[in-house]
Amino acid sequence: MSLDQALASARDARERDQAEFFEELRIPSVSTLPDRADDVRHNADWLRRRFDALGFKTSLTDVEGGRHPVLEAEWKGREGAPLLTIYGHYDVQPPDPVEEWESPPFEPTVRDGVVYARGAADNKGNHFAALKAAEHWFRAGGPPVNLRYLIEGEEEISGVSLPRYIRANAERLATDYVLVWDGGFASDGVPSLTSALRGIVYTEIHATGAGTDLHSGGFGGAAPNPLNTLARILGELKDRDGHITVPGFYDGVIPPTEEEKAGWPRGPEYEATVKKIMQSDVFEGEAEYELAERLGARPTLDVNGFLGGFTEEGSKTVIARQAMAKVSMRLVPGQDPARIFDTFAEYVSELSTPGVKVEVRDLGSAPPVVCGIDHPAARAAADAFEKAFNKRAQPRRMGGSIPVAIDFQEALGAPMVISGLGQPGSGAHSPHECFSLDHFHRGIEMLVHFMDGLRTG
Repeated sequence: MSLDQALASARDARERDQAEFFEELRIPSVSTLPDRADDVRHNADWLRRRFDALGFKTSLTDVEGGRHPVLEAEWKGREGAPLLTIYGHYDVQPPDPVEEWESPPFEPTVRDGVVYARGAADNKGNHFAALKAAEHWFRAGGPPVNLRYLIEGEEEISGVSLPRYIRANAERLATDYVLVWDGGFASDGVPSLTSALRGIVYTEIHATGAGTDLHSGGFGGAAPNPLNTLARILGELKDRDGHITVPGFYDGVIPPTEEEKAGWPRGPEYEATVKKIMQSDVFEGEAEYELAERLGARPTLDVNGFLGGFTEEGSKTVIARQAMAKVSMRLVPGQDPARIFDTFAEYVSELSTPGVKVEVRDLGSAPPVVCGIDHPAARAAADAFEKAFNKRAQPRRMGGSIPVAIDFQEALGAPMVISGLGQPGSGAHSPHECFSLDHFHRGIEMLVHFMDGLRTG
C-alpha cells in the first residue's frame, strides 16, 4: 500500500479514466421522467459492475415507495482502519431546453478542457472520481481505509429511497466518517467545506377556474381566469426588493456568525465573477445583505415554472380553465419545512380571487443542515485539496440542498464532510452543464490523498 503508487496510477490512467467517465455521461439517467426509468437503472447497473470488478460487495435495492434503486458498494479489507462512507447520485436533471445546448446533452463534448454534458457536474464527475480513487488505491495494494459507497437515483426528485434505506439499516451502516460528495468550488474558485446546507420546500400550485376553456371575447370580463389569478399570486409572494411576503417566513432564521462571514468572498472581483457565471449584469434581492450571504445563507423563494393556456405559435384567444406553477423555497438553519409549507399554502389560498380554486401540492422537502467542520475528516479534506489543487478548502455555506444529508446526520451520527469538485460556473441544471477535466483528474488525486489522510489522521 503506497500513496505514491496510487497517485502514479491515477496520473498514468488519465486517458482511460476520462473515457470511462464519458461512457457514464452518455447514459440519460433522468430520474423525473418515467420513460427514462430503464436508463436510470442501467446507470445503476453500470456503476455496480465497476465496483464488482474492484472486489466490493455490492447490492441494488428497490425501496418500498421509491422509484429508483439504491446502490451500495462496500469493502472492509483493512482491519482496524476507519470506515469512510461516500455519497453520490447517478440520476440527472432533464436536459430541457435542448435547443439551447451547443452539443447534444448526452454526447460528452470537450471544449477548452471542459466536458459539456448533462450530469457532468451534478453528480457524475464527483462520484466517478470517487470510484476511480478507490480503483487506483487497489492498484497500489488496497485502500488505506475501509470504504462504503451509497449512490442513489432520486436526488433530483427529492426521492424517499435512500433516506428510508439509511434509517432502516442505520445499525448496519454505522461508519466513522461520511463524505457527501455533491458540491463544488465556491464562486471565487476556492474549494469549499460546507458548514451549512440550505433546505428546500418544493411546491406546485394548481389554479382552476370555469369548467371549460372559454372564448375571451364572449366571456372576458365575467369568467374567472386562473392564469390572471396565478400570476397575481406569484407576483405578491415577494416585494420589489426581494423580501418574501409569506407571513412568518423569516421567523427563527439563524444568521451566520461573524466568524463564518470572515472568510467569505467579497468585493468587485467576486461580484464580477458571479455576474459572468450568471450571464447577467444585475443582482436582485435583499440589497441589505452582502452577495455571499444572499447566495448561501438567506432563505429564498423562486418561481421555477408557469404553465397554462395556449402557448403554441400563432393566436388563440382563450380563457383557460386551469393553470399551474412550480415554486421552490430554499430554507436556512432555524426554518422548519413543514411549518413553511403549511403557512405558504394558507397564504396562497388567501391571495386567490373569487371563482378560482387553488391547490398547493408538496413535491418534496428537506430541512437545512448545519455541518461541523472541526473534526479529523474535515481537516483531512482541507489538506487533500491543498495537496491536489494548491488551494486549501474554506468553510462556506452552500446555497443548494442535498435532501439525504439530514438522514446521514440523524441516523448515522458520524462526522460529515460536504464538498465536491465542480468548478465555478459548471451550470448544473442548465443547458450549459459542464465539468473541468482538470478538476476531474486532480479530484481523483485529492480523494487519494483524503483516504490516506484519514488513515494517518
